[in-house]
Amino acid sequence: MKNKLTMCLSILCIGCTFAFGKTFEDHPPKKNINSKPVDVVGAYIDANLHTDVKLFDQVMSEDAFVSFCNGRKAQKQRKSDLLAFYKKMGPTELNCDSDYEVLSSSGNVVMVRVDFKFPTFLQRNFLTIEKNEQGLWQVTQVNKFNENR
Repeated sequence: MKNKLTMCLSILCIGCTFAFGKTFEDHPPKKNINSKPVDVVGAYIDANLHTDVKLFDQVMSEDAFVSFCNGRKAQKQRKSDLLAFYKKMGPTELNCDSDYEVLSSSGNVVMVRVDFKFPTFLQRNFLTIEKNEQGLWQVTQVNKFNENR
């Protein structure tokens, strides 16, 4: 029973985290969010809290993926699959607080922990942010973990 509850919570968290309420045409991309890693982190948080899929699309690299535990099995989803799923899901606003900490930085790679603090659980997102050939910073990998509070 506990495994089923954990699996349902994981799916709900993933869905709520990236759901969106705006279409790509609603507003143009924000400028300069990819110029510094800290700006990418802020945009990633904003995209999740306010379900801004256009912003999410801008901060994630094209080959980015998200890993999470679905019951007893780890799963990976590509950015394109997530965007399609959240487009179908419709608008959702998260009711949580957020915080982040830069864990490590070296040259063109930064590791950051982003916490989304819900009333009953904590979702930890470990982001790998890399500088691409054009000199822009983007999230290339997200690993999500849910913890009971």
